[in-house]
Amino acid sequence: MAELRARGGPGRSSTTPSPEEQNAMAEENAQTDGGLVAGHLEEVLRVPARHTHDKNADETEIPRSQAVSDILVATLRAKAEGIKTKYVGLMDEELTKAFDDFIVEATRPTHTGITSFSESAPRQSHRPNGQIVRKEFHPRASVLTDLFEIPHILTIRYVFVAILIIFGMNTVLQDIFDHGTIGVDFHIWTWAFGKFPYVVTFWCLMQTTTLLVVFVPLCHWGRNRTRSDKLDAFDYFWLCCYVLYQIGFALIPFWFVNYFDLPPASTSIIVAEQVRFIMKSHAFVRENITVIMRSTAAHEHAVLPKFSNYVYFQFVPTLVYRDNYPRNKEIRWHFVLMNFAHVAAGISYTYYIFVRFCMPVFRNFNHEHVNLKTFVKSIFDCILPGSLNLLVVFYALLHAWMNAFAEMLRFADRMFYRDWWNSTTFGQYYRTWNVVVHDWLYTYIYSDMYQLCGSRFRESLCFVTFVLSAVVS
Repeated sequence: MAELRARGGPGRSSTTPSPEEQNAMAEENAQTDGGLVAGHLEEVLRVPARHTHDKNADETEIPRSQAVSDILVATLRAKAEGIKTKYVGLMDEELTKAFDDFIVEATRPTHTGITSFSESAPRQSHRPNGQIVRKEFHPRASVLTDLFEIPHILTIRYVFVAILIIFGMNTVLQDIFDHGTIGVDFHIWTWAFGKFPYVVTFWCLMQTTTLLVVFVPLCHWGRNRTRSDKLDAFDYFWLCCYVLYQIGFALIPFWFVNYFDLPPASTSIIVAEQVRFIMKSHAFVRENITVIMRSTAAHEHAVLPKFSNYVYFQFVPTLVYRDNYPRNKEIRWHFVLMNFAHVAAGISYTYYIFVRFCMPVFRNFNHEHVNLKTFVKSIFDCILPGSLNLLVVFYALLHAWMNAFAEMLRFADRMFYRDWWNSTTFGQYYRTWNVVVHDWLYTYIYSDMYQLCGSRFRESLCFVTFVLSAVVS
């Protein structure tokens, strides 16, 4: 029958076999192939009778068990290679597709309402009634903390350490050659941080004022305001008191600095803390007046903040107030000490930069005739040390100092800055190099002005926020 089918038997020379005939043919072929395989195995495993009386038969003939094992191993190896080739290709294709999808999703900005000015502006038109993007805190490490896990990036830190050692050796050798001894002169330190007891005393007064003069009146206003969603004379009175407080807090520290004629480092401490206290108090008031007004508008008791939360907010390295932040379980004291050591190294670095590069340029600046050539030359002589000083101050303050306080307070969100070194525009640089200030400006300045003015003045609001960011940062 098979031979007739192969020759195209009578009546079916040009037609396709029926399904029944196809099944019969497959069964017949399987039996034929099985018979051939069985015969081959029987032939391989058969022990010929003519070798039964041969003395060397056991030495030259492969045992049956080993032959079966070899055949099974060869069969499994062939099947395994086929499975490997098939599924490795599929896995590689799926992993490549999944990775490409992940990159696309990770780099795609998500916009819900108005866009944070830390991101690039969206291409679509700005919706006039969009929602405000609130700051979300997540447990995450600083950018440099993650990058220093890579040995190639960690080498950059070692390069700066080597430069600091060279600066120290250069200072020692120059003192030996010029004066015959190692000069241990701390007059620059004492001059820069002069009148430090005054600074500490005034800082304590500013801190106490920020805690009590802000918290107590806010709670008094929340307990006694009418349960309504409309503002009345009582609300406007306390609003004026708050504005006057902020104006006084902005003017009195400047008077203190000028009155006591504080040196540069002491002045920087007072001014920086003044700005920080103003921003902290405004964030606390701005977040809580919304909660209090929402609760009183619903004819309920005012939801007042906790003093412990406010005290914690005063020292935590963020300027956006929340009742709760993500917290770590424990404090790594070795991490704290290491970061404070980096701060001390950064201060020493700044000292050597000024002593070796800036002071020789300006030592006789007021004693000589200064023309345009001398002025331009002095500027270019200070560009390189100024840029190096910017990097050192950034690392010492925005990375080491803030990470040390965040670790002591178990504050888990360490995104104090972004990869500003990859910025391609000045706007992107100002938005990414100090995320702490950026979040405050976006949350309490740009967003509030946007809600008041609308989308028509969006460009003007961005410009005002950008200028304020440059002044504050």
